[in-house]
Amino acid sequence: MILSQLDLRAAVTNKEIRFDPPLEERQWGEASVDLRLGMQFTQLQAVSGLKISVAEGIRHLPGFWKTKELKIRDDFGKRETFALDPGEFVLAMTHEKITVPKNLIALVEGRSTYARVGLSMHQTAPWIQPGWSGPIVLEIKNHGPVCVELTPLLDRPCQLTFFQITRELPPDLAYGGKPGDSYKDQNHPLAPKKKRAKKS
Repeated sequence: MILSQLDLRAAVTNKEIRFDPPLEERQWGEASVDLRLGMQFTQLQAVSGLKISVAEGIRHLPGFWKTKELKIRDDFGKRETFALDPGEFVLAMTHEKITVPKNLIALVEGRSTYARVGLSMHQTAPWIQPGWSGPIVLEIKNHGPVCVELTPLLDRPCQLTFFQITRELPPDLAYGGKPGDSYKDQNHPLAPKKKRAKKS
């Protein structure tokens, strides 16, 4: 069952689904919510002779990427943007951090406006699992013939739809309950999270 806007608004009001910061009115769709583009952009760099395996995840990969953190406005007061040329691929993050309850699963998809100029928002990784919390990484590829300018906070390149699952998951089965669930509360799409210091 897909949640309608009425059900989504009720779940947000009841703090079952959480968005931080809160959604603006323009982000509500009929049965989905649009998410804003965040400030961080990461691109993989070509390294001669480098060969990698991701069978065990990406936590131990070498740092063969560069990350740029944009400001809302530059020193001249103009909005900062990220230009994505034809054929280029970039990892970006949503402005909103999302918390998905253990009885729902969410699907992130690109919006039609962006698809029509050749942008895809994920590369076969659309599911946001029950128990998830944190921003969503967007795997953006420009398949079109022209350079596309991406503007944090103004662009809403993706939409999130929520589905009811048959039974609420217990904490040990929900995302974040297993040792390999390393993306929860992520603040970078590739760099490993810093381990929290143990309390003495």
